[in-house]
Amino acid sequence: MRFKERNKKILTLLIFFLTISSGSCVEASSRSHISKSKIIPAEVSFYEQVLPSLSGKSVVLVTNPSGIGRHPEKILKEFKDKKVKIKHLIGLEHGFLGLEEDFSKSPVTMDETFQLPIYHIYKVKNSEIPAILKGADAVVFDVVDMGMRCYTYVSVLKRLMDNLPDPNTKFILLDHPNPALYLGARGEGIQKKFLNFAGEFPSLFFTGMTLGEAAAFYNGEYLGGKVKLDIISPENLKRGFDWEREGIPWSTPSPNLPTLDSAKNYLGLVLLEGVNVSVGRGTQAPFVYFGAPWMNEPEDIIPELNEDSKGDYYYQSVFFKPTFGPFKGEICRGLRLTVVNRKYDPIRMAYNLTAIMKKKYKDFKWRQYADGSHNIDFLWGTERFRESVDAGKTYEEFKASYAESESSTNRQIQKYLIY
Repeated sequence: MRFKERNKKILTLLIFFLTISSGSCVEASSRSHISKSKIIPAEVSFYEQVLPSLSGKSVVLVTNPSGIGRHPEKILKEFKDKKVKIKHLIGLEHGFLGLEEDFSKSPVTMDETFQLPIYHIYKVKNSEIPAILKGADAVVFDVVDMGMRCYTYVSVLKRLMDNLPDPNTKFILLDHPNPALYLGARGEGIQKKFLNFAGEFPSLFFTGMTLGEAAAFYNGEYLGGKVKLDIISPENLKRGFDWEREGIPWSTPSPNLPTLDSAKNYLGLVLLEGVNVSVGRGTQAPFVYFGAPWMNEPEDIIPELNEDSKGDYYYQSVFFKPTFGPFKGEICRGLRLTVVNRKYDPIRMAYNLTAIMKKKYKDFKWRQYADGSHNIDFLWGTERFRESVDAGKTYEEFKASYAESESSTNRQIQKYLIY
């Protein structure tokens, strides 16, 4: 009898804890439906207020499916209805549809949807850009950015602002939140010898700004305010926003960032592009999987990596075979990164991950160009990341070496912050 009563009590307690756990899970759910979002995208104001004001004008359009470019039929209809002429298009790194893996081989191609020339800025000399923009009453710029100097959309922004031939041309920018905004300005600035298309904007590795704020910063600090900048902000956006709790939909800005998870991982794993591994390009999980054919028994480093993560993220072993990029068609062993704390420190993660991989694997190498220079130096902006790892410095020692620059930059950009 006592045995039955004891079992009954155990069963009652079990049901109680399951009920509490279930309720907690519901409460803890961090993902809101898009219909619950209070943030109104900038494109609403653009179509309702800004576009009608451009009636009778001609514009150069810079967008892709992360902006108004996801609905080209609407662009064609609304611009025609409002009597706004699209002079031509500006191509970003992954093309107008955001599908291209490789850079266009030609500086100008014909877009099939709009039947207009599309100029690929990364293939065009800076001296040629004024002629492309000549005669435009406005430039309309609308893409989702990653808030990072190495993400090339901010380089396109800079080049267009630098080369506006007419001071009366409006530069209309539809602003968006980005996944790195919570970090502030982080990392180092870029040394002149490492300037490149993926490292051209005068900011730290993480800009600490939206594209709109970055445009205002660049206009104010480097161009003397000469650009007639019109930033259209999303309504109700606040700097401390949580992407999923706010119900903000993720709009893919480039082929290898299809989900918010891959975008969050990209913040740190992009630095592995400076190492001889695949970061999952050409797989079903870009910037989630990473590894190489030489990365044997990755399980051996998982305990150390997971302990180092402080509960912010974790790793699991994985096999994958890229269809393009490094190790195309080869079976790779490696790791899968899952971020738990969406406000983790991606620089710390990348630095410690790289250091542990270098310590474990004799085949680890810094990726080099034909002239012997190192890819990671162009990504980070200086030699310090690579040299600190090679010297066996801790992350804390590495971070302390540029902490003063971070502080001064965050003070400098403060007056340009909108949210």
